[in-house]
Amino acid sequence: MESNQVYIYDYTCNQMCQIKGIRFVAIINNKGRKIAGGFSSNIIPLEKDKQKMEMLFMEVALDLSMRKEFDDSLGNIHAIVSYRNKTNIITVPHEDKLMLISSEPELDPNKVISMAHRNLRPIKILEVVNH
Repeated sequence: MESNQVYIYDYTCNQMCQIKGIRFVAIINNKGRKIAGGFSSNIIPLEKDKQKMEMLFMEVALDLSMRKEFDDSLGNIHAIVSYRNKTNIITVPHEDKLMLISSEPELDPNKVISMAHRNLRPIKILEVVNH
């Protein structure tokens, strides 16, 4: 992946991290590897084990991949939300990657998803222009 593309992804993740209630934002490839992003400032991670975080990334990528099997019959996935006691985990597909977001439970997931789509839209335009 080109460094200017990683820079754009990092910038987009940082923009999302500025939103109050967002804990973590990353761009993950289809193999579950983090390309860009990280924790919002002043956030203490709920999971500190790096290996467990990598497992989470792989699990989310696999889950999205398996759910895409039904795109022809059910339509494309716009987002997947996992409601947990301490955080909501939101997966937003983007091209062959995904944006993974962790937010405070009281933050409306629909608003987060809308913001993610708005922030990912310029990346899609840049990808088309650069190819």
